[in-house]
Amino acid sequence: MLRIAYFILAHAQAEQLARLVTQLSTPNAHFYIHIDANTSDETFAAIQNAIHNTNSKSTFITRQPCRWGGFSLVAASLRLIQTALRDGFDWGVLLSGQDYPIHSNEYIGHFLSTEQSLGLIDIKSAAEFDVAYRYRAWHFESLNGKASGKALQKIQRWGNAIGIKRSLPTPLTAIYAGSQWWMLSEQACTTLIDWLERHPHVIDFFKRTLVPDEMFFQTVLMHTDLAPQLKPTAMRYLEWSAGAWSPKTFAPDEIAALGKRPELFARKFDVDAATQIALKVLHQQQKNSSDL
Repeated sequence: MLRIAYFILAHAQAEQLARLVTQLSTPNAHFYIHIDANTSDETFAAIQNAIHNTNSKSTFITRQPCRWGGFSLVAASLRLIQTALRDGFDWGVLLSGQDYPIHSNEYIGHFLSTEQSLGLIDIKSAAEFDVAYRYRAWHFESLNGKASGKALQKIQRWGNAIGIKRSLPTPLTAIYAGSQWWMLSEQACTTLIDWLERHPHVIDFFKRTLVPDEMFFQTVLMHTDLAPQLKPTAMRYLEWSAGAWSPKTFAPDEIAALGKRPELFARKFDVDAATQIALKVLHQQQKNSSDL
């Protein structure tokens, strides 16, 4: 039976996280969970207790503080992968606590067991995703949101305009970008970690890059021998409003329609009772009709 490792990045909402784990639990599913160290000990204890009550196979990795726009999210994701590789798996799926499957576990398992690629990840050129300004300047996570950080960014935009910009480290020849979320085979994860061990300076480069979680995995994987065996889709459905910094949250009355989409997961969902009921109805309908 297909072994799926679910890598979850979360920071709050014990009930919602337990709902996600409960829905995805199968005998061969293992959940590797990172909870932001900025989360209070009380909330973390509530999350641990909620996950324990799901009776799922779950592993919490050591917590570290995470900040939007910083390398900390990439670092947490890498540690989730490394932990899971010690146990072994067939496919690894990166999720947030606000994600949710929009098809049954049987459908997800069948899809991944018949997938011919070695990785499903949103991949676009730097120009297409408009991220040049993020990696051509130096970004310091500790200054994120501070006046000094904003001032530094303004100075560097001026520098970029006159040709002062960061160079890509060897062996990178281009930057690729896309959604933070992905599904990677064990082979892809092993190749990724092995490549990084040979090129640790690439990690150093991305530690000084703005929002690297939307570039790091795409760029590294596209510089490995597995690049031709990657499929440029994360099989994740998101809706964006104009000018928004994060995807919209689906209303309860929008959830039923998601079951007709080809993607395996969607985000974002709320923790409210109405959303929970709508998701239960969605999965019951799939179970009754057999969405395989």
